[in-house]
Amino acid sequence: MDPMQSHTENQITPDTIRKAVWLLVAVALNALEFFFPRLPFFPWLKPGLANAVTMIWIIKYGTADAVLYTILRSWISGFYFGFSFLTLALSLSGGITATLAMGAVWRILGSKGLLGTVGIGITGALFHNAGQLATVYFLVVHNFSVFYQIPFMAAASILFGSIIGILVPPVFRILDSMEISGEQRAGFKLRGFAPRHIIGSTSLLAFCLLLFIFQDFKIILSLAGLLTLSISLWKHSVKPLMHPLRFWPLFLFIFCMYSFFSFGTRLSWAGFLTSEGLKSAALQIIRVWALLEAGLLLPTLRFNEIMFSMLKKVFQRNDETLAAGIIALEYFPEVIRFVKDRKSRKDLNFFRKPLFSIHEFLTRVQDNVFLTIQQ
Repeated sequence: MDPMQSHTENQITPDTIRKAVWLLVAVALNALEFFFPRLPFFPWLKPGLANAVTMIWIIKYGTADAVLYTILRSWISGFYFGFSFLTLALSLSGGITATLAMGAVWRILGSKGLLGTVGIGITGALFHNAGQLATVYFLVVHNFSVFYQIPFMAAASILFGSIIGILVPPVFRILDSMEISGEQRAGFKLRGFAPRHIIGSTSLLAFCLLLFIFQDFKIILSLAGLLTLSISLWKHSVKPLMHPLRFWPLFLFIFCMYSFFSFGTRLSWAGFLTSEGLKSAALQIIRVWALLEAGLLLPTLRFNEIMFSMLKKVFQRNDETLAAGIIALEYFPEVIRFVKDRKSRKDLNFFRKPLFSIHEFLTRVQDNVFLTIQQ
């Protein structure tokens, strides 16, 4: 018997299907944000539309279950974005921090009618950006200059958090309108994993840790080069060589943070740059490059199945949500294809009529998701 299937057997209830649909709707909202223009120096900054679903999940199922939902949503969305330890860390740090903050505020103030969804939305946005900014500092740019962004990100949090808070009531009406019987079809299946996959995953995590322990440029360059070359030879393709280039805004941000905000010896041909800054930028770019390359090994190492097994042990009372996550993992490619199809966004203008467009988009996505699971 598949070890992952045994974790979730007999868990197909109407609430399981509902949670799976909600998860897929949240993944669709994450995918929708990829079509919004990104600011070059704030590549991770997004409206956070899926936080509307997070808030509803907290209210209906509790904070602990919402944390599991956040982990599952970040994990599933990561497969579309270009899975890596770095993107997962950024997504989880912001998502879990925001979920815990909104859960606490809802329990203390919201449930007593002392704070509305707008206030909770702003709280979630503030903590989401704070969590991500801390992760950016420790993993991407170990430079205090990154915290100069706090005023801008606080303003963005108030704006986006207010929008999310306003969206919660209509989003809840859409999600809660779905009628589900206990006879809906929903298959889910994950392959098992062997001890060698655990050893391989542990070794890969140790490798990523070494990238941050070593500070010597030659060592980091050798490790990154060896990893990139090994993956290319193993996959018999040059595509792994190009994979990190998809994240060029992140590399540009690293270069600017280290080059423009570092003290040291000024270069004669460019007085606004320092040799120390350029060296630090090059070191961190290579380190992040290696992290992105390492993410390409995760599917082969069955890290997905290992992750779900770990979640099963941590969230022992949340089998229903875990089963919903596995269902969502099976159907999310269909949801992504639907979101990428222009027909899903036909006649919608998210900048001129944001509330109407998001409401209509959610309705279309939910109908599509529910029909897909039924088939």
